[in-house]
Amino acid sequence: MKLKYFYVFLSLFIFISCKTSKTSTQNNATQQALTVSKITNKTPYDPRPAMERLTRENTSVRSNGEVKLKKPMYFLVFGDSKGSEHLQDVLKRADILKPQFCITTADLVNKGAGKTGENYYKSLDKKSGWFFRKYPTWPTLGNHEVYDQGYNINEETYASGVANFADFFGLKDPYYSFTYGNAKFIALDWIKVSESPERLAWLEKELKEAQGKLIFVFKHRPYYTVGSKGYKDVEGKSTVATRLFTKYNVAAVFSGHDHLYYRTRRNNVNYIISSGAGATIYKLKRAGDAIPGDAYYGRTVNDKNKFKFHSSTGKEVFFNEAMYFVLSVKVDKNNTVTFKMIDTEGKVWDQFTFKPKIKP
Repeated sequence: MKLKYFYVFLSLFIFISCKTSKTSTQNNATQQALTVSKITNKTPYDPRPAMERLTRENTSVRSNGEVKLKKPMYFLVFGDSKGSEHLQDVLKRADILKPQFCITTADLVNKGAGKTGENYYKSLDKKSGWFFRKYPTWPTLGNHEVYDQGYNINEETYASGVANFADFFGLKDPYYSFTYGNAKFIALDWIKVSESPERLAWLEKELKEAQGKLIFVFKHRPYYTVGSKGYKDVEGKSTVATRLFTKYNVAAVFSGHDHLYYRTRRNNVNYIISSGAGATIYKLKRAGDAIPGDAYYGRTVNDKNKFKFHSSTGKEVFFNEAMYFVLSVKVDKNNTVTFKMIDTEGKVWDQFTFKPKIKP
């Protein structure tokens, strides 16, 4: 990954804004749904209309104005397929699980900018469009969505990648938020909020406005990992963003980028990498960064043909074939949250339940 190009253009590209989604991703959803994608020549895979229907069907408003869900919230988290044939196995399992909606941790295409990106999105449409039509799927923008044919990132490729992303999913802005029931979901794009005053201010505003609700953040680049990404990319320590997540009682931060599974709890916030939608599984080069109680899965460092799952109790299982997976998230009527890592065969490898603190 050519991060140096990214940082060179970063200061030039901070102007990207999220005017529509900063107020509400669900505004004008019907009008957005009537747009035709230039890439697919179909209606974009915009999650908002289906999400509006779900909200109408599954919510009730009490006399005191409190919003309640008729059925418990249930969604899936997955990402990092990059055009892999294994994505279909992941989506088939996801379909069996029948979520209400899905959120992604990005890199659903290998190269998303320019004409090359259009071709990758056409392939995604052909192979996976059935799933995006069936379940409202909220996307995020990763580095591969803004790569050109030569895996470069610069101002031009970023703008082109954002344009193709917007055309395919019908979402004008690469960072946005939406609400469902008593939960707020905040999507962040590839650019680090610590390097964008605009994004940092927007994030804190969203977090402040979400007080009294469950808060979930989803993005591509993680804050903590046990995988192969370097420390300049994934710091593995407290940052200005993670401090905001703790301050405003974020329930969980979902991410991808390092192709593995990792669940950790830092400063009262759950951080989960769900990056097993089909791309090559990465080595556990930073397993030494794990803390007691963490669960993770990835490729072993010394044998590229061996994989390891490390449970939260410390038990380890080794196997010789990569597994791909989704993360399921259920929220019951008491706002108790349960995470499950589920592979394409339906086996649950990790499960964790907690009661988040919600400030009034």
